[in-house]
Amino acid sequence: MPRHLSRRTFLITGAVIAGTAATAAVAGVGYLSTIDVDGSAGYIDGDRAVLNAFVVIHPDGRVVVNVPRTEMGQGIHTGLAMLVAEELDLPFDGRITVEHPIEDLAAYANWALPLGTRPEEASGPAVWIGRRILGALRANATGGSSSMYGLWTPMRAAGAASRHMLVTVAAARLGVPAAELATRDGAVVHAGSGLAIPYADLALDAAAVSPPRIPALKSEADWRLIGTSQPRLDLPAKVRGAPVFGADVVLPDMLHASIRQAPVFGSSVVRVANMAEVRTQPGVVDVVVIDGESVAVIARSWWQAEQAAGRLDVEWTGTDADDVSSAGLSERMQALLDGGDAYENLAEGPGFPDGSPIILEAAYEAPLVAHACMEPMNATVLVRSDGTAEAWVPAQSPIALRWGVSRGAGRAGVDLSSVTCHILTNGGGFGRRTELDVSLQAAYLAALFPDRPVKLMWSREEDIGRGVFRSHAAGRLRAALGPDGLPVAYEAVVAAQSLLQSFRSRLMPIGDGGSPDGDFTTVQGLDKPYYGIAARRVASHHVPSHLPIGHWRSNGYSFNTFFAESFIDECAHLAGADPVDYRRALLRDSPRHLAVLERVAALARWGEPLPRGRGRGIAIEEAFRSIVAQVVEVTVATDGEITVDRVFCAIDVGIAVNPDAVIAQMEGSIFYGLTTALMSAITIENGAVVESNFHDFPMHRLHNAPDVAVEIMDSGELPGGAGEPGVVPVAPALANAIFDATGRRLRSLPLAATETVDEGRTRTVLPGSRA
Repeated sequence: MPRHLSRRTFLITGAVIAGTAATAAVAGVGYLSTIDVDGSAGYIDGDRAVLNAFVVIHPDGRVVVNVPRTEMGQGIHTGLAMLVAEELDLPFDGRITVEHPIEDLAAYANWALPLGTRPEEASGPAVWIGRRILGALRANATGGSSSMYGLWTPMRAAGAASRHMLVTVAAARLGVPAAELATRDGAVVHAGSGLAIPYADLALDAAAVSPPRIPALKSEADWRLIGTSQPRLDLPAKVRGAPVFGADVVLPDMLHASIRQAPVFGSSVVRVANMAEVRTQPGVVDVVVIDGESVAVIARSWWQAEQAAGRLDVEWTGTDADDVSSAGLSERMQALLDGGDAYENLAEGPGFPDGSPIILEAAYEAPLVAHACMEPMNATVLVRSDGTAEAWVPAQSPIALRWGVSRGAGRAGVDLSSVTCHILTNGGGFGRRTELDVSLQAAYLAALFPDRPVKLMWSREEDIGRGVFRSHAAGRLRAALGPDGLPVAYEAVVAAQSLLQSFRSRLMPIGDGGSPDGDFTTVQGLDKPYYGIAARRVASHHVPSHLPIGHWRSNGYSFNTFFAESFIDECAHLAGADPVDYRRALLRDSPRHLAVLERVAALARWGEPLPRGRGRGIAIEEAFRSIVAQVVEVTVATDGEITVDRVFCAIDVGIAVNPDAVIAQMEGSIFYGLTTALMSAITIENGAVVESNFHDFPMHRLHNAPDVAVEIMDSGELPGGAGEPGVVPVAPALANAIFDATGRRLRSLPLAATETVDEGRTRTVLPGSRA
């Protein structure tokens, strides 16, 4: 105790501190308790009845379902609207429309994603506090394949609460007990009298009814919509070309901007040598250096801006990363795997046995890859002279969008609360649109032109060369095989740049991104908990670089499952076992996984002989609360050309709300996964990205598309994710198929080189093959 602090003073001070802390805690909890994370209160907005945060009924009977998740082609607007329609007994027809809400409500926060729990599983004070803190932050985001499992209960509860409110009003009007009423086809019906009152006639009064604290949800036996394939609500408009994507935004008096960013991340602008000349180009309004980091040309049309930007002569500063290369990054990873001090993410069982008679070791590697969304990055921002701002962006995260706009337009007095966001349908997200870079730049420019909207759109070259990437990764795996050939010990060590540290350092308003150690995304897909292996160890090395690493469709699974499922195949080969039989034995205590494996094997007619030059490979993974197994069949020609003939897929996604959408997700995921497995790589030379467009970062095209067969398993479990799990097994199943066809074990992605054989056709060939 300090000499000048007497015991009495200490006690009093301590009591005061404790009291202050307790008061603060009580005040904090009191504040948190005021946050409506359910969004259940109703109100009247003009002639519309807002029954809760998710359901709005118009006087003409139209029902608008507010879906606070971004539609990126995955069909989530349809699936989540089905949940509301189910509980409301609404026919799934033209009376239902879906909107992404503009309001910034706590109920829209995606708390299930960061807290790692389903709403049905959430309990305890930590979840209560976490949920309300995330609600206070309005932490709304679309990602992690979490939309369906995160909103499965909230959307149904919103529909059920609305139904209760409508029935309550109808009971009062008819003077009958609510128990005598039912709902059907958008109306409350009374069987005794034969009366039916449409929802539209009840809605305004219903908005004043207190919703039940815990709405009664339909039992599965009463479901009419859930589990049935319904047409996508967004497709008719898309066929007509009606939806407004970010690139389509046109506003009165709008300016357009194109941008040039430093070739090496971390470099900044020294000077623009020909600033005056570029300003004289046709249509150019101004040339602006944004925060010393990039140069934008503002013009009357985007083409004018892009043409003028192409003439910019910018001198950039040198950086410590100017000599970084992909080869150098690979060497750093290998050095760490050779003897670095790894972070131990998992250690279960008795450990790796010394002196095992059969030990298999293998090394794998995967490159950086870009998202290459079909719709390039863009944002349109209007900064008004009164200090407010409005943004139209195909974003995955409204909160990141607000941060970006408020940061970019901060000098114009725009703060977070002054930003109105319009989340638009987007042409591919895959995690890329959780970033705030484009909205920040657009807001910076818009602040220079008060009361005039500015649309910034990156060129394809900027998109690929200046994106955020999936981390470069390398893995070393080893296993000790027992007398039966199955692993008794398994160890996997991966070296990669931490996604979460990189992401947080860019997006979080405070902090430096935190420690990279223990980043769960770095080791996703390595632990194989469903395989019956007594000893498992998973460890990781963080490999820092100047490159921005971001969320990429399936994150760590996209490379780690390639490592692990290729390795299991190698174990099977060493043991002289059939790959399916081998996995069947490993899954002896995992019935759901075993069922999926058996189903895809049957679907692919595993075991039937294939002609010479053809091969078949299998892989399985549990990711984002779903289990997916795939079989890939390939033909490898004598000159090395690879043709993916067929892909079979079985998925246990739990309850498949809209089976047709799940199948579509698997088909799209398989195609996306094939692209990455066969041909995608971002290369770094002299600190900069080498690739620039689809000619050197090619995508699989329709003429390369294999036949795909998907079967959904009916496990009766709660819904899992569908947006990302289908990507995961493709690469290892393909590598295993190539091994089956050729005897060549490919341990690095991409598995093939791409050749252009004529103007309209590319082909993929095995490394080292001659065309």
